[in-house]
Amino acid sequence: MQADEKASSLKELRLFDSCVTLGRIVHSRYPESLTAASILGTLDRYCIAEALVHEHHARLLHPRDDGNRRLLESIKNSPRLHPVWVIEPPGEPGTDPARALVEEMLEAGVSAARLPMRAAPPLPWMWEDLCSALEEHRVPCFLDFGGVSTWGALTDADVNGLRELALAHPELPLILSNIVGGLGIHYAVLPLIRRTGNVHIDTTGVLEYWREAAQEAGPERVIFATGAPFTDPGIYVSNVQYARELDEEAKRLISGDNLRRLLEGVR
Repeated sequence: MQADEKASSLKELRLFDSCVTLGRIVHSRYPESLTAASILGTLDRYCIAEALVHEHHARLLHPRDDGNRRLLESIKNSPRLHPVWVIEPPGEPGTDPARALVEEMLEAGVSAARLPMRAAPPLPWMWEDLCSALEEHRVPCFLDFGGVSTWGALTDADVNGLRELALAHPELPLILSNIVGGLGIHYAVLPLIRRTGNVHIDTTGVLEYWREAAQEAGPERVIFATGAPFTDPGIYVSNVQYARELDEEAKRLISGDNLRRLLEGVR
């Protein structure tokens, strides 16, 4: 029996993983500590060219700055690993604290942010100052609905809040991340993407839905992500590599070029 098609070349796809966790994870079946070296070993195993990396404790513990700073030190000699800070609205309202936080992040060489939506839900009045500051610099923002792992879900209130944020900040790239739970994906995700110009979806936990998003909203709205180490990268890599409904250009966009374009747009 012959295979229907030849698989796309992973080298040519130039995979850029947008969701990799570094740090000490106290959780069954995961290494005690995920280091730059262990992450690079995983990337090499699956022919992933580079990755955005965030720190596990920064996602879960306060002060988040401790984990964010530890991340910079951990990957400083690993040019294939790019830092992502986990940030949330400053306690003090107003534009000045928000701008100071974003400027500190950019000065540290961080060009992407992960916003913890489970800790600070997408209430537009609460996020307005920080989103405005991020929008000024076109910083790609991963809207993280996951818990300890990549397991997460959206409520109706979440979707309404996301719509308001997206429409209020049209120049701010927003990427839905960790939105798959036991009941699958919220019905309104694709309608939300199609009704906004700046909302994207990453592939963490998404085995099929991203294909529908790519076909109906366009491949430029899908960002490759594995959620390592909580999920094995292999299935996500092969899903894109063997996607028969996508041509090579669409695969390259999803695999990494969409993310590169967003990062190159930071100013």
